[in-house]
Amino acid sequence: MIDEAGIEEVMVEKRKVVHVAVAVILGDDGRVLLARRPEDKHMGGLWEFPGGKVEAGEDIKLALNRELREELDIEVSVFSPLIKIRHDYPDKSVLLDTWVVSGIQGEPKGNEGQLIQWVEQDCLNDYEFPEANKVILRALQLPDRYMITGHFEEKETLFNRVSTALDNGIRLIQFRAHWLEENEYLRLAQELSGVVQAAGGTLIIKGDFSLLSEPWCHGLHLTSRQLTLPTKPEKRHVDQLLVASCHDEQQIKDAEAMAVDMITVSPIKPTSSHPQAIPLGFEQAANLTDVAKVPVFWLGGMGLGDIEVACQSGAQGIAAIRSFWK
Repeated sequence: MIDEAGIEEVMVEKRKVVHVAVAVILGDDGRVLLARRPEDKHMGGLWEFPGGKVEAGEDIKLALNRELREELDIEVSVFSPLIKIRHDYPDKSVLLDTWVVSGIQGEPKGNEGQLIQWVEQDCLNDYEFPEANKVILRALQLPDRYMITGHFEEKETLFNRVSTALDNGIRLIQFRAHWLEENEYLRLAQELSGVVQAAGGTLIIKGDFSLLSEPWCHGLHLTSRQLTLPTKPEKRHVDQLLVASCHDEQQIKDAEAMAVDMITVSPIKPTSSHPQAIPLGFEQAANLTDVAKVPVFWLGGMGLGDIEVACQSGAQGIAAIRSFWK
C-alpha cells in the first residue's frame, strides 16, 4: 500500500516536464542581464534570467536565440552549458536547461514591457528570484574546479601547496586530513581558512555539524553517513556552503533534504585512494547528474581534461586531489 507521500511522489514523477531554455546573459564587462517579471504575471515583481519553453525537437541554442529575440530584441553567438535543474511546482514541473551566453548582437530592451537591468555578479544576491532560479544563481557563483588537499607531513607543505593552487586560480578547496587528531585538524583548518579567504576563495572542512557555528568556518562537506542523521545542519551565515558526498540516487535525495548547496558524485573512474570502489563511469555519472537538483562535481580519477566532459553532461565541474595537489 502506498502512503500519501508515496502517491504524491509517483504523481510528480508521472507529471509532464516542461523543457525551458534559460539564458544567463553576460555583457562584455562581466555584468549579468536580469529581467523583472511584470506585476500582473505569475511570481510578478521577482527578478529572473530570461528564457522560455523549448519547442518539440527544437535545438536548445536556436530556442535560446528565439526567446531572446522575442523578449529582449537581441541574439547571442557564444553558448556555454551551466546547469540543468528540474523544479517541481504545485501545478507543473520544469526542466531549466541553463546556459551562459555572450556575444550579444543588438541593444537589449524589454519587448514585453518588463524592466531589465545589468547587475554586477557580486550583487546578484541582493535581488529576489523565483525559487527555481536560486540554484542557477548558486551554479553561476561556483567555479568548475573543487580541490581536495592530499597527504602532507609538514604544515609548510600544506600551506605551500594550497597557496600554489590559489595562485593557479583555484577558489574552492576542501581541507582533508583524516590522519590528524581533531584538535590539530581544526587548528590548521582555522589558520588555512584565513589564507584561502584572503585570496578570495572558500575553504570547506569536514566534521560535526556544530562546526558551522564557528565564525571562521565557510563551508562543511558532509559524508554520505552524515546524510542519514536525524538532525540537519544549520548554516549560520549566507556565505557558508554545504557540500555532500553522494554515490547513488538515494544519497542525492538525502543530500537535497539537508538543503546542501552542491554535491560530489563519485567515483567516476578507478582511484588509488579507494581501490575497492566500483567506478560509475561517465554514463552513470551523467544519469545521476540529471537527477540532482543542485550543482554536481564529478570526483574520482578526474583530470583537467575531464572538465569539458563533465560540464557538457550537466555537471558544474570536477573535484580532485591528485590533479590539483601535485
